Amino acid sequence: VLMHLERSNPNSFREIGYHLAQANASGLKVMAVTSGERGVGRSTVAMHMARSTAAAGLKVALVDADAFTPSLVDQLRLDVQLGWQSCLFEAVPLEEIAVHSVSDNVTLFPLTSTLSQEQVHVNLLRISKLIRRISTAFDLVILDSSRLNLDQRDLAGVSSDSAVDAAVEVVDSELSIKEKIDSAISILQTMGLGSIGLVENFRA
Repeated sequence: VLMHLERSNPNSFREIGYHLAQANASGLKVMAVTSGERGVGRSTVAMHMARSTAAAGLKVALVDADAFTPSLVDQLRLDVQLGWQSCLFEAVPLEEIAVHSVSDNVTLFPLTSTLSQEQVHVNLLRISKLIRRISTAFDLVILDSSRLNLDQRDLAGVSSDSAVDAAVEVVDSELSIKEKIDSAISILQTMGLGSIGLVENFRA
């Protein structure tokens, strides 16, 4: 899907990378990609942003931050044993779980097992510190984050010492429900994030 998008819209691909590079120059270090619903293309958008920004010359980290339904390992068809949850709970060094793509110039920090809502909630500060550590080694960190709704209000990287500078909410231009879009935006605002954008996905 990514390759098709990039081949069919090369100018858009370059523009996204250019604008994210400009935002990075203005102070953007960590961006969360979230949504109010499943199946709207969060991971595709996160990967597209990571690749386009790396193509613009930045050193980019892509973190699978969807603690409840991690998917990047499967989508990228990787065979890895350790994810960042091993750094959190087993003191495994971050360097041991990083997967670098030489051709894309993107480094992936995978998540190889799900976490419960309680595990995420009680470790929000530790997760933020982990993401902040990653951000010290990269120009831009993009988080493929979990969806937000009334039952799930925690976002990896957002805590009392938040590591997230901005967020984009992915919506399906045809199928997304306005109430769920508004709810996710409201939750992001409650978190204190002042920079929030929308990405509309269109079906071919």
